[in-house]
Parts: sequence; structure tokens; C-alpha cells
Amino acid sequence: MSRELVIVSPRPIDLADHLMAAVEIDPNLGLRSTWSGGGTQVCSADGTALVTVLVTKGFDVADDVERLLGVRLGAEQVFWTELYAPRGAEGERGELFARALAGVVDGELFVRGVAG
Repeated sequence: MSRELVIVSPRPIDLADHLMAAVEIDPNLGLRSTWSGGGTQVCSADGTALVTVLVTKGFDVADDVERLLGVRLGAEQVFWTELYAPRGAEGERGELFARALAGVVDGELFVRGVAG
């Protein structure tokens, strides 16, 4: 099982945000598009995928996100971005990237599932 992560943010996450977070973690990280633009993989210098970031989805009301995550949110309109990282050391680096990305967009990171 991989690490399932979610960033809830006040605005959509874009490629520039990915770059800012990647440079914050390691300037040698690379980005590659997946699924015909449906996601972005953040990779180590040797090409190993650390995390896959799916395209952000918008919600008109925070109630839907609150129901899914089980926490109260303050915003009326929120954006939901799913990320998936492998288990092991690569996944730990992927989660570190996810935390940096959440910080870039003034969002909050939720860890929904981690391999045991």
C-alpha cells in the first residue's frame, strides 16, 4: 500500500507551486507529466518517483471536504489535491515534498493512509 495524502488549499495547485516546493526540498528533483496531464510525478535525480500529484479539484462548499476528512474547515470554497507516495525512504521524501507543497499554497496536508 502506498501513502495516500491530500492537500486542502484555498486555491488550485499548479506546476509553478510544484517547482517551488521541489526546490525547497532538493533542487535536483525533477517533474514529469503523467496520464496525459492528469498528474505530475516528482522524481529524484535518478528518475525514481517520490510522489504523484493529481490535478486539483474544486469544491463549492467545505462541507463535502469536511465529511471526507472528518475535520472542520474555515473556507467556503476549498480545493482538494490528492498525492500518492510509495512506501519506504522514497515515500518519506515524497511526504516531505507534500508538506512543502502545502506550505507553498497555504494549505493543509492530511495523511489518509500509510503502509504498515
